[in-house]
Amino acid sequence: MPKYLTYCISLLLLAATFGCSSLKLNSPEAEALPPALPKAELSIHLGLEIPLSFLQKKINESLQQQLFRESGLELGNGLFADVDLQKDGRLSLAATEEGKLLVGLPVFLDGKVRLEKTIFGQKISSAIPFQETLSPQISFMPQINSDWTFGIEELDILSWGKSLQYDLLGFNIDFEPLVKEKMISIMEDQLLSGSLKSLDFKNIANDFWSTFGRPRYFENGLSSTYLYTRPEKLAIYDEFTQDQKLLLNIGLEGEMLQQKDRPLATQIAPLPPVSREKVEGNEFNLTLPIFIGFEEMADYLDQILTDSLIMVDRQTRLLPQKFALRHFGERTLITMDFIGKREGKKDLNGIFYLAGKPVYDAPSNAIVLENVDFKLATQNFFANTSNWMKRRKVLKAIQKRAVFPIGEYLGEASAALQKEEQLNINLFALSLQSPEIFIDGIYPSTTGLNIYVRTTAAIATKWKP
Repeated sequence: MPKYLTYCISLLLLAATFGCSSLKLNSPEAEALPPALPKAELSIHLGLEIPLSFLQKKINESLQQQLFRESGLELGNGLFADVDLQKDGRLSLAATEEGKLLVGLPVFLDGKVRLEKTIFGQKISSAIPFQETLSPQISFMPQINSDWTFGIEELDILSWGKSLQYDLLGFNIDFEPLVKEKMISIMEDQLLSGSLKSLDFKNIANDFWSTFGRPRYFENGLSSTYLYTRPEKLAIYDEFTQDQKLLLNIGLEGEMLQQKDRPLATQIAPLPPVSREKVEGNEFNLTLPIFIGFEEMADYLDQILTDSLIMVDRQTRLLPQKFALRHFGERTLITMDFIGKREGKKDLNGIFYLAGKPVYDAPSNAIVLENVDFKLATQNFFANTSNWMKRRKVLKAIQKRAVFPIGEYLGEASAALQKEEQLNINLFALSLQSPEIFIDGIYPSTTGLNIYVRTTAAIATKWKP
């Protein structure tokens, strides 16, 4: 980069010497603060497909053989029941058109009904055993809560496969309310405390965040900076597809921040609470606000140009002495103290001022200055050369030649991106597809230039249990 910068600054100064003064150093613009920096946005959308067969396997692994067992359940009219309900096969899972999960669970109901009454002072006791094989159909709506725990809504038993009404000892007994109440309680407990909890989607999000949320260190030769992320919103939307999959859509929105020193652990924000809203797609959008300080830029110019003669014509040379940079409203002002050396004449001191708006020029992969004005503060040093070229031609030359190559910054961003192009998280492998890296804007602040390097890419997800 030094050889390019030397060449460009030399051309900039040479072109400026052939023009007239137009920069007003005492204008309101000179004292105006730079516009507020735009937000360096982070936006990541993930669409993760989880086969229902995987959920079914997890539920079967954690579902206990004995669902419930109780004795002495009072049925009324002196009737009591002892009930033992056990699994009688593997659970099946399917998605319905209404977006619910339909659970099929074969069970074996074993027990007996006891009659205990006192008639005419005599205690009568009798018991009749019963056994039934049932195939209940259970539906529910799973959801992810704001703290990443699972919730279950609208859990209901649609059918038992047969009637649970019996005629025992002359009494009509309906076991359905009793068994349904117990079954619903069992399913909620089994699903929430074991089966669904074992999926641990929070671990998926934390795996992802541990990579994209950690600080990044960038060094560009002039200065260095740390970049870190402040998450602002985490949205989740889940739905079941016709091909029997759970589509878990995650949307993370936030802002990239930069600072000179490495962020403390307390500055790295945790993931925000989950909000439920529709999120779609697999997209990666990241803006890195890379910073170059005016002080570092001036020091660099001092190192490569101070005491280096710049040819103006055969009899006139400029000897740079000191550089300074500062903001000039929304533009950037370069100040150069110099000594004018003239053959056969006395040396003169002068100051060169150049203000321009830094913008990115894609064809040249460089920063160029637009809306350029300049001023020479000296005592008639260029009196004989001030009319050599018209102002419009000078400004055009400056705009064309006042460039600052920044391919190195794109290279830094590309290298950082390659480190994270392949990512393995819990249950999934992620990869960025066809990433594009470009300069999204250049913004002066009170202390330097902020170069926004933006990356966009599609995200490919691969199921990896």
